[in-house]
This record gives sequence, structure tokens and C-alpha cells, in this order.
Amino acid sequence: MNERIVEEALKRVKMVAGVDDVLIEQVVLGLGYTGVRLSTGHIGLCYTFQPEIAQSAQHCQVSDLAGTLVGTSAIKLAEKAQSWDLRESVVGFATLNALSQSVIEQNLQNYVISNGDVIDSISLHKTDVTVLVGYIVPMVPYIRSKVKELYILERTASRREEGIFPDTACDQILPKADVVLITGTAIVNGTIDHLLELTTHAREVAVIGASAGIIPEVLFNRGVTIMGGIKITDAVKVMQIVSEGGGTPALKSAMQFVSIKPNKHSIME
Repeated sequence: MNERIVEEALKRVKMVAGVDDVLIEQVVLGLGYTGVRLSTGHIGLCYTFQPEIAQSAQHCQVSDLAGTLVGTSAIKLAEKAQSWDLRESVVGFATLNALSQSVIEQNLQNYVISNGDVIDSISLHKTDVTVLVGYIVPMVPYIRSKVKELYILERTASRREEGIFPDTACDQILPKADVVLITGTAIVNGTIDHLLELTTHAREVAVIGASAGIIPEVLFNRGVTIMGGIKITDAVKVMQIVSEGGGTPALKSAMQFVSIKPNKHSIME
């Protein structure tokens, strides 16, 4: 496919009736996550990439959009997800994820959704070569205990631990994987398209994390077998946690993990 994942997701969202009338109610650029609340009540989250954004910020201003977003068009802000400037794309993806929640709700027949951590929905075998793209620390001991070999690809691979490689090793490592788990931040930093091109031989491909809130079809159509995201149970609490610098551990009190698979009995276009 020549079209980028973010481009297809935006196209699908724009086809939803009434999307042009959806406005931004609140934007919080937190240290851990960026949160966007829409006039529909839907919330989208995106990892903030705080160190990278701080390095690119000039004149003590992180976002050039500050003070201008509330009351503006949600779909226009979601278009910022296409930007290669992380300061813009983070806010854009949080908005796109919020809009995607509405699309998912309107098309529940297309999915099989279950509560719980995505790792519990993936069959891991003692013969599997498994690749984790993004060093999700809590998952590592469990995965290592279940598979033959675990490779971890990490953009900031300054660690010298066994099995951890820089993400530039993806072309060599991913094609031999049986199971691949990719953090949702790969969608935001623009690497997801290439990563999925390298996973065509994998039995299971999962995209996981709070940032993985995009319309599932755009990933399923590229070989992803399961998405591990979140369902927000307390919108007010989530935005408070984000504004106070909270990460995933703090967010657990206001959301639950969910796994989404394609419903093979439903025609997905």
C-alpha cells in the first residue's frame, strides 16, 4: 500500500457523518501523555515524547498552538497527525485517537473486543522467536518465560542488556519473527508503516499501548492480528492524571485494558 496509515485513518474518519461539527473541548500536553477531549465526550491519548519535544522547543515554548485550540475543529487538528514535527503530531494523534473512538463505537460488529491485557490474548509458544518493538519493561519477564528467544528493539538503546538492540536493526530482526509486539508510539513517530512491511511472516502481530487508539481497520489491513488499547472509564480523572504528569500506572485507576481483533464474520472494507 502506498498510502500511509495515518493518511488512511484520517480519510476514514472524515467519512463519518457529523465529524465536521465536532470541536475541541480540552487539550492537555502532559509530561507522560497528551490528552484531547472532544465536544462528543470522547478522549484520545498519545505518548508525549517529552524528551524529544523538549529538545526541539525554542524560546521556552513547547507548542506553537498553545492558547488557540479549544473550540476549533477536531478534524482540522487531527490532520496535524501527518506532521513530522512531534510537537504537532502528538496533539494531532491524540485528536485522531479520540475521533477514532467514535468510529469504533459505531462499527462494533466489525470487532471482537475483550477486556484484559493484550498479552493474555496472544498464544506464545516455546519455539517462538518474538520481537518487542519498544522496551515495555513489565512485559519482558513474562514473554521471556514463554518463548524461545526475545529481541527488543528500542530507539534509545543505550542499555547493554542482552537481547536489546537499536531500532535500526529492525530490517534484520523482524523478518524472522513468529510474534511481533509493537508499541503504539510507532504510529506516532512514523515508523509503523515500515515495521509492518517487515512482519509478513509473523503468526501474530500486535500493536499495543494507550497511543494505539487509531481505527483498527487500517492496521488489520496491513497484517496486524490484534490491537491492545484502552477503554476510558472515568474521563475527568484521565484528564486530571494527564495534566498532573501521570503515566500508565496512574491511568489504570481510570481506564481498563482491552484487546481488539477483527470479526472474521463481518465484512471489513
